[in-house]
Amino acid sequence: MRLSALRAALALLAVAAPATPAQAYDERPMRLPATGGPGAAAASAQPATWLVAAEPGARAARAAAIAGRFGARRLRIGTVYRVPTRRARAFAAALRDAGALRYAEPDAALTRQSAFDADPGGYARGYLVEPDLSPPAPGNVAIAVVDDLVDVAHPDLAGHTSQLNPGPVLAGHGTEVASAAAASFNGFGVVGVFPGAPVLSVGLPLKIRCSDATNGILAAANAGAKVINLSFGSTSDCATMFGAVQIAFAKGSLVVAASGNEFAQGNPVIFPAAYPHVLSVASLDPNLRSSGFSSANAAVDVAAPGVAIPVATPAAYDPDGVPDGVTLASGTSFAAPLVSGAAAWLATVRGDLSNGQLADVLRRSARDIPPAGYDRDTGFGLVHMRAALALPAPARDVLEPNDGISFVNGSVFTEPDPYVWRGSGRRTLGGSADRVEDPFDVYRIRLPRRSRARIRLRPAFGNPDLYVFRSSARSIDDSRHIIARSRKGTLRTDAVTIRNPGRTARRFYVAIGIGETGGGLNASYSLQFQRTKFR
Repeated sequence: MRLSALRAALALLAVAAPATPAQAYDERPMRLPATGGPGAAAASAQPATWLVAAEPGARAARAAAIAGRFGARRLRIGTVYRVPTRRARAFAAALRDAGALRYAEPDAALTRQSAFDADPGGYARGYLVEPDLSPPAPGNVAIAVVDDLVDVAHPDLAGHTSQLNPGPVLAGHGTEVASAAAASFNGFGVVGVFPGAPVLSVGLPLKIRCSDATNGILAAANAGAKVINLSFGSTSDCATMFGAVQIAFAKGSLVVAASGNEFAQGNPVIFPAAYPHVLSVASLDPNLRSSGFSSANAAVDVAAPGVAIPVATPAAYDPDGVPDGVTLASGTSFAAPLVSGAAAWLATVRGDLSNGQLADVLRRSARDIPPAGYDRDTGFGLVHMRAALALPAPARDVLEPNDGISFVNGSVFTEPDPYVWRGSGRRTLGGSADRVEDPFDVYRIRLPRRSRARIRLRPAFGNPDLYVFRSSARSIDDSRHIIARSRKGTLRTDAVTIRNPGRTARRFYVAIGIGETGGGLNASYSLQFQRTKFR
């Protein structure tokens, strides 16, 4: 059986199979730039920089010393370094020789998900927010706009927008995105979904690389942003950016991303929108149909208007011939911040909701867009503010993100997760999984010496499967380390018994994944650990 969560997700996301197989996201293969010979043509198309990750822990100091020799710059995430392409192969080889290499990948380029070919006519906010629904007074729930810098002097954004890394206004995109979410209700320009909500501008360069996005996402999360808006994307899956998104989620941020504008270009999968624990937003036209450009796949969660959106823009970048600081813009870039504004409104009124619960509420309360039910074009439908405010809180999945062994063993995060069970008595915990949004749940347990345990997985709905890995496993894709598994089928209890005959306590990883057949795309379960008599 193929256990890679990302492979399974990508199989669902892509309309056609990708040209190259996707890899397990918590154990990246080695990929290095070509150098000379037959690979020279490929090398000329390489990005200017590569990302090389070192092993954490005791080897990190050794890696830092090696990085200094090659002029590699450390990112905000773990032990990942950015290095010029011409030095990447040698740097990775030196880390490998020192036993400190984890992975290497191109520093992929990302593009802002906007398209300025709109028809005249403003609307947008009224599709999400009914006219008689008044927003709350803005509080401390900040929307981070990770983009080019927002113009803090624009009348629609002045007074409630700050720049985390101040500098010149590079372009209009960041200002336009911010205004769709939070432009003031001041009689001038446009009105955002949550007028006056705090906006934190995290500036990126005009040409965004994976490393830039990674640093920006983590800067926003470290600054305490409850909502992080990402109106950019790439067809290149970047492990480093994936890790940044998961760290941001672990810090309590809800990451909202544009699903992409590439439907007419073969409809490729767009990252970061397709990553687990990201609220992916598709675009609707004024007739509440999927926009012709809006990317469609199984990662799409919700939709919002994305054609001819009235937005604020710096006067110098106003493209419509009237330098009044207002224009119309199209793209999933502008659908996403409408949802970010709704998320910030919801978080302000219902401060008890976690970031995962915020996403669940927005999905479950969405207004269905034909055809009936979930679909790849519009997800669960148009975000509906009134329904979101009234929907009861869903259950918390408190241990997220725990989608792979590297998430719980200290590789992605600075510390490993605590053991959920140490081999004493009985413990039961609950959880949920989703084939795209939350493909695996992994838990660390500790079994005392000369002891035996029974593990039971009882589904509330769906078809979750149960796997146990030995402590040497580094990825849920490494089936050689599976010591027990149970895959009984939809609504049937899975159970396994594990033993530790040794003289010292041993660690194991218990993984829950969605079954490959039947049961739908998601599941809810209870997981029970019980020590039994050793024999």
